[in-house]
Amino acid sequence: MSDDANMENAIKQVLASVPGANPDEIKIEFQRYQTDFLIPPSDAMRSVMRKFQSKTGSSTKTTSGQASTAAPMKKVQRLSELKADDKNIEIEVEIASHNVRTQKVRGEDKDIAFGFLEDNPNGEGDGKRMRWSFKDWGANSNIIPGVVVRIEGASVNEYQGQMSLNINQTSRVVVLKESSRINVNPNEAISLSDASNSDGDITVIGRVLAVRKDIINRKDGSGTIDVVRGRLGDASGALSFLSWESFEHEVGTLVKIEKAQVRRFKENPEMNIGRYTKVEVYHDAAFPETSELELSSRITISNLRDGLRDVDLVVQLIDLTEREFTNSKGEEKKIRSGELIDPSGRCRMTSWSELPFDKSDLPLCLNLQKVSVRAWQGIPDITINTADQITILDEAPWDEIDPSTHIIDVDFTELISGPSRAGIATEASVISIKQDSGIIQRCPECRRVLREGSCSLHGEQDGNQDLRIRLVLDDGISTASVIMNKAASEKFTSQDTAKMEKQIAENGNEAFVADLRQHWLGRRLRVEGR
Repeated sequence: MSDDANMENAIKQVLASVPGANPDEIKIEFQRYQTDFLIPPSDAMRSVMRKFQSKTGSSTKTTSGQASTAAPMKKVQRLSELKADDKNIEIEVEIASHNVRTQKVRGEDKDIAFGFLEDNPNGEGDGKRMRWSFKDWGANSNIIPGVVVRIEGASVNEYQGQMSLNINQTSRVVVLKESSRINVNPNEAISLSDASNSDGDITVIGRVLAVRKDIINRKDGSGTIDVVRGRLGDASGALSFLSWESFEHEVGTLVKIEKAQVRRFKENPEMNIGRYTKVEVYHDAAFPETSELELSSRITISNLRDGLRDVDLVVQLIDLTEREFTNSKGEEKKIRSGELIDPSGRCRMTSWSELPFDKSDLPLCLNLQKVSVRAWQGIPDITINTADQITILDEAPWDEIDPSTHIIDVDFTELISGPSRAGIATEASVISIKQDSGIIQRCPECRRVLREGSCSLHGEQDGNQDLRIRLVLDDGISTASVIMNKAASEKFTSQDTAKMEKQIAENGNEAFVADLRQHWLGRRLRVEGR
């Protein structure tokens, strides 16, 4: 159906429901929605009907003459319940991001709000969330990153198979939970520290600390995208960036970046520089120099997060191993793994390059520059790609550390709310011992625990015997599980596996766990490990 036919049909529907309305005025109102807000007549029908119903003072009528109302509200809990032609929707969501973009609408520049929202904001059921993009045509001041809202009167938009939500001008947005995130005026420059904790459009001033060209493979396999990665610094800290546009500024350049967007990669903030971002050289004689910022932006092992890039830190390498393997192309390669420590903890290191030293030179103090972090079994693992990322230091900038006794005490609640760490100790009280503690069977292929002789991935298996004990600890504020392996379980119970196996065979696993509970529930423990 043509646009003119759609318009004519929409006018007829309004006239059928509101007979006293002026058809020319109805057409002007539909055109206003279409021109100003890009809302087609079919989506604007409810709002136009209400306007002319109020204007004429008449009830909304159907073509049969019976009183009627607008389409009933469709209330849903999850985005997956919606279809492409759904209108007048009510749903509760959390606003994940909110940005404003200037774009041409009917030849005029207009600011359009857009972003992402997620359903199931209260984590009910399986706790999983679905994310959709949205456009806000009503300039709702209630829509900011992190806020939980109930949206009434939204409609679904489908484009090339992708579903999104239109928050129309007539939609009602009710705040159910205020945002705890830092929300800023995108036109006012903020510190990089505040930018790291904000979402949406920002303006920052920073000095370029790192910059390198990179290539991203398109998800649909249609090719690659040239990008630039880097890091900015100011007196408050540093922030990584990803530029989808040309970025020609060298290390040391002071720049002002307007209308960039902060997004999160594996919970790490990253500033995205896109088509609508403005980047220009900035002049401030009092701004810290590169050397000062590089020193202040160094982080410690305790601050490592999975997914971090362009990280600078000083560490001591205390162990190193090499392993050869054959890659997918049949080429023989060598990988080097090591253990690092600093006063805040310990972590692993992986190098894909020849190192400028031998194992016999250890221990060595190293300054690592522009390295990345990937998690291995939940623990941060520093990745080194080239030898020029390593500088050997004459001595460590801290007092001597004994690796054999290097355990860092961490508050239980701080540990639970932070990233995974190795080489730590914490204290809390035992509030539960899980029923599946004791002798278990593991899959010989993947080491998953067998359930009734079957692995969830590999089916029925002749398992390998193992021992574990699972506790739940609590410090009065936070609660977390602790899993002890065979060696730790034997030390914890002062019994070897054979003795426990005999005890379980004679009295049953329930009696074994009951004995553990009688002895340990309520006692305070100090736990060391990762």
